[in-house]
Amino acid sequence: NGIIKLGYGGASTEVDDKSVDDIICNDCDELAVSFGVRVGGQVSERFWIAGQLAGLGHRYYKSGDYIQFNSYLLGPSFIFYPVDHFHLSGSVGFSWTANQTDIRGLDMYDGVGAAIEFTAAYDTGVRGHGALLGMKLFSSSNELETSEKDLSMVGVTLFIAYVHK
Repeated sequence: NGIIKLGYGGASTEVDDKSVDDIICNDCDELAVSFGVRVGGQVSERFWIAGQLAGLGHRYYKSGDYIQFNSYLLGPSFIFYPVDHFHLSGSVGFSWTANQTDIRGLDMYDGVGAAIEFTAAYDTGVRGHGALLGMKLFSSSNELETSEKDLSMVGVTLFIAYVHK
């Protein structure tokens, strides 16, 4: 079983419980994108276990400048089909960040922590191939190096995924 997924939606990023909107970027435009790759196998008729690499990118931008927060998850994923074509999954695991900006003088630190992801989707699959059309909730909490501040990200994206069973 393999899944490759891309999504688009909204996110919220906080540093030590303060919104980045309030700290750094008043009146910025925002963009959130997600991705995921999952490989695993079927355990029973309606249950799969897999390993997953997933991520969420949250970009703030204004007048050509940007600040981008990227959080990644690596861990196990559990997939369940309570009824035909209805896909539910959950993942939990190790998280790390790769943050970046083009604003001079602004220090962007990376960190490590934990993340979770939940998805609900409609599976169009027949005979082993298909697409998932659904919604993803991604949340991570990472302690930033040097500053030791907590970087928290929560994102909700709509996604499409290619599925091979």
